[in-house]
Amino acid sequence: MRELSFQMIINDPADPLLKAFAMAYPRASAPRVCRAPGRINLIGEHTDYNGLPVLPVTLDREIRIAFAGGSDSLVQLRAGDPGFPFCQFNNAASIPPSPPGSWGNYCKAAIHGLNEYFRVTTFPGMDAYVSGNIPIAAGLSSSSALVVAAGLAYLAILGIRLDEDLSRLELAQVLAEAEHYVGTRGGGMDQAILLLGEEGAACKIDFFPLRAEKVPLLTDYSFIVCHSLVRAEKTGDMMHRYNEGPLTCRLICALVERQVQTDFDSTVEIARLADLWHGHLCLTHEEVQSLFDRSLPTERMTLKQIAQRLNITTEEIRRRWLGDLKEPERGFHLRSRARHQLTEYQRVEAARDALQAGDADELGQLMNRSHESCATDYYVSCPELEALVAIAREAGALGARLTGAGFGGCTVNLVHNGLLEQFGAEVERKYYHAFMSRRQQTVELPERMLIARTSAGAGYLAPS
Repeated sequence: MRELSFQMIINDPADPLLKAFAMAYPRASAPRVCRAPGRINLIGEHTDYNGLPVLPVTLDREIRIAFAGGSDSLVQLRAGDPGFPFCQFNNAASIPPSPPGSWGNYCKAAIHGLNEYFRVTTFPGMDAYVSGNIPIAAGLSSSSALVVAAGLAYLAILGIRLDEDLSRLELAQVLAEAEHYVGTRGGGMDQAILLLGEEGAACKIDFFPLRAEKVPLLTDYSFIVCHSLVRAEKTGDMMHRYNEGPLTCRLICALVERQVQTDFDSTVEIARLADLWHGHLCLTHEEVQSLFDRSLPTERMTLKQIAQRLNITTEEIRRRWLGDLKEPERGFHLRSRARHQLTEYQRVEAARDALQAGDADELGQLMNRSHESCATDYYVSCPELEALVAIAREAGALGARLTGAGFGGCTVNLVHNGLLEQFGAEVERKYYHAFMSRRQQTVELPERMLIARTSAGAGYLAPS
């Protein structure tokens, strides 16, 4: 099947990486190597930051870091890709971020987060060389893989043993919070699957408390990842677009809390939307839908309308929940975003059941409905993703949907193994040659499709 695999940057375990490390740091001690895989989210998009479940798998593309203790408190970062320039900073109780978009911020995030969690008082240095083959800005979690790998490297420098001194569940929660350092408000799915995932299985991940349930994959079907050729960046304006989801969900939560206090008990507090199902209320899906209808009476709500319902000023709303997020001309799409949370939660549960039953048709339909909700209720799709999803279904995919944050990046497609060649050829012809030939301002990639193969979760490589 032509162009359905990425070339491995690191072929045989660590030797090329170790050679690169030795050239970059000729005076350093012998390095260790750690790795963190990418991930594909099969279903459950933009739900984790509300405490609602997701269903991802690990991906056999990864970030690897060769590392050793450095001089004093100096952290030095080099990468095999020339697009990632040399970066260094002093490890300290407070680590100022680099300018937005700097790759070094993801390493800083891990180190800063672990310093805070372990209350580090002496701040060791580290020499690190980073390499990897996860497509960047593709919705496959290259950034979180860098955070996790950097976290593993720094744990070893601190002398803290994964799975002995610190569990994977604990580390996933620490690094999920730590990644907020870079400015995105994710919910913890990426760090959890990268650390808890297993080869040959999906993970249904629940939050608060974090827990993972292994789910078998279908034997006669494959998940094909197709890149839209639109980079799904999380910097600049795109970071604001991504953060609109979690920020507006915080506002939904405040409005729902006010309604619950009116309906049930003035002392009830709702920290996140998942509390409606799993907290003291233990509401059914139907009861949550009714609560949303009462809390969010119109499809759009302006800041003024929201302020009136909460009995506070618009300035207070911004201070507590929205920050500098721009108000749309006709108000925020709160009702449809709430609807997506409810229906996507139901789809994740149903998708887990479909996988366990080996029901590919049902899983495909759930993936299709998830994409429609992401596009029309959550507004995270784009014209290229819409075209790619439609073409994939025409080419034989039982299910096709955007994966990751959206706004570009990749789709994930459920395809019978007997149709892989036909599927690849048709998508190549209709999307990459016909459709994309009419588009501009896209990224050209030599590898545009891959068969998703799972891998073990993040960890350390044994010396060769």
